[in-house]
Amino acid sequence: MLPFAQVGGHASTITSTGSIINKPSSAREKAFYTQLAPSLLPGFIGEWTPEFYGTLSLQGQMGQDGQITPATEGELGTKPKEMLVLENIIYRFLRPNVLDIKLGTQLYDEDASEEKKLRMDEAAKATTSAETGVRLTGFQVWDDASKAYVVTPKDFGKAITVPELSSGIARFFYPPLGAAYTPPTPVVSTHAAAAPRAAIVPTPLPLELLVPVLNGVLARLQELLRILDVTEIRIRGGSLLLVIEGDAKALREAGTRSEGRSPSARPSKQDRGREGDVGDTEEEEDESETESVSTTDGEGNAKAHTRLPWDLRLIDFAHVRAAPGEGKDEGFLKGIKTTVRLIEDLKDRLEMEMEETTTRDIL
Repeated sequence: MLPFAQVGGHASTITSTGSIINKPSSAREKAFYTQLAPSLLPGFIGEWTPEFYGTLSLQGQMGQDGQITPATEGELGTKPKEMLVLENIIYRFLRPNVLDIKLGTQLYDEDASEEKKLRMDEAAKATTSAETGVRLTGFQVWDDASKAYVVTPKDFGKAITVPELSSGIARFFYPPLGAAYTPPTPVVSTHAAAAPRAAIVPTPLPLELLVPVLNGVLARLQELLRILDVTEIRIRGGSLLLVIEGDAKALREAGTRSEGRSPSARPSKQDRGREGDVGDTEEEEDESETESVSTTDGEGNAKAHTRLPWDLRLIDFAHVRAAPGEGKDEGFLKGIKTTVRLIEDLKDRLEMEMEETTTRDIL
């Protein structure tokens, strides 16, 4: 099993196959997937979160690299660690650009100790969380020129101020307009979990491909706002995970396949399950009707015709509770609204740049 490339998550999250991940389970996160969300938000799991496939037990030790050390003789009698088996959101991408945004103005549970409440409240005020409900937890962007990922770690999101959020998020979507960042120890790697590189501006995606993605993301976020606006729930420490295909050719092909899937141009849960029917090869068409069409190639990667242009899910539900009679989660909603505003502002800038480029070409 290999370490899972989660730019803002836990080092102990691991993969067991390309399409699923195993994540250490907490009682409350398990309850969210198995009880709270199904009862409070029918259809929410898998559509707005990773798909949940169940749990498994781990006997042994899991290192920081995600590798498993078999249980020793003395550990065999101990209670196995329970893991959540979840959908790997980045599986359907060739070169996933991944952004993790921590949402919410309050970062602590109501049942936390007073000391922890004070500490978390100070942490929120020291970053952009308290004022905007948003903190850029970390992200990776594929640089086609060097064939490597440029990874921006948590320190970046903790250091920027509210006025710098616009350029901070542009660093992910359209790096030439983004804020500069020089990490203390630059490292170059083609692996998603690589350390960041200094003074590197990744090659941006073509605007004619990126702007439609932003339109789709905005439509999806507005849909999420409508759902959570009438839901009495409290989400502390949850994140928005946004994935965009970082390879321009793959993005163009995936975008072409998704045309007409308005309003968001993102396949629904049902559509994603049927992606194997899109663009079948002649060899696949010759298979008998009783055989399933594989969506995985010989190396365990998603086949090209199953890839997505982008995806957007909520993740990290270890601190979620139902809140009957308390109304909607204003702090969490504020974070989504801030994200919408930041993306709308960036999209407006990019559309103006496209118009100026077109005008120059005509002249």
